[in-house]
Amino acid sequence: MTSYRSTALVALLGAAILSLAALPARADSTVGVVVTGEATMQPQLVAQIETWLRSHGHDLISAPLAPDAINALIDCFVIEDQACARKVVEKRAKSRAVVFAQVSVTAGATALDRTVTLTVYWLDKGKDAFVERRSCERCNDNTMRHTADELMIALDGASSSRGTLKLTSTPPGAKVTVDGKPLGKTPFDQNLSTGDHKLVLELAGWLAETRSVSVKKDQTVKVEVALTPEPPPPSRVPGILALVGGVAMGAAGGVLIKIDQDEPPPSNTTDKTYRDTARGGVALVAAGAVVVGAGVYLLVRKPKPARASAPAVGLAPGGGFIGWTGRF
Repeated sequence: MTSYRSTALVALLGAAILSLAALPARADSTVGVVVTGEATMQPQLVAQIETWLRSHGHDLISAPLAPDAINALIDCFVIEDQACARKVVEKRAKSRAVVFAQVSVTAGATALDRTVTLTVYWLDKGKDAFVERRSCERCNDNTMRHTADELMIALDGASSSRGTLKLTSTPPGAKVTVDGKPLGKTPFDQNLSTGDHKLVLELAGWLAETRSVSVKKDQTVKVEVALTPEPPPPSRVPGILALVGGVAMGAAGGVLIKIDQDEPPPSNTTDKTYRDTARGGVALVAAGAVVVGAGVYLLVRKPKPARASAPAVGLAPGGGFIGWTGRF
């Protein structure tokens, strides 16, 4: 009887071991937290992020990256190269994923007026990075905790509600702002939440460009933007010529007004002619004032795209013209 029971117990244990072996291996769910930036804020932010991760079923691992790997990761984000950051995490991280946070503080008039900005990247091995940014104005412990929680909610599980935006520009290197948040430079390859987004591209010496895109789940949107050079500053020569010409016309008109003879000569004189130049002088003075005004405008106007119109002044010996040129 004892032998039978021992045999049955061994059989049951064997079956249990076989059933456990047949179960799929539990996926690695470890996450490590790295926080850089304002030193006084780092311990608080690490504690808040780790608390949030634990409460949402993630296994925390301390020191997921060696110090030199953290420096390499920081360098990747300085040059805004997320592919570089992904390689560092895949090769050097001891955890499956790394939550990398950057915290900066902008001081206000008082200690209560500070603004804390959090930029957090979720770097999962084998996947593209996700990034979220939040600002906490007049930040205290409670608002900071709320901001951090809101940011982590947006990041956690983001891959299930995201698409990819690949944005290029000619020339490259344009600053990319998405929905009012600066996120990098072109060429730009990043995951965004699904839905409509407003893109603004800015590059010194080129006109800003705005685009609207719709990002769909698990799809890649490719956008190519050809930037338009800013028009060169207008030449000052026409404005200066117009000022000189207008002043000369006004001076000539003043002379004509000065030498005008209002009444004809007496009948007993041999000179039967007189100078009636006042009207011509007034006309020249008025025309000179208009030309001077056009010259001032030409000197102070700001560059506009080529399609804009503008006043034009032409001067030549014995005459001139003033008008408006452009494409209408």
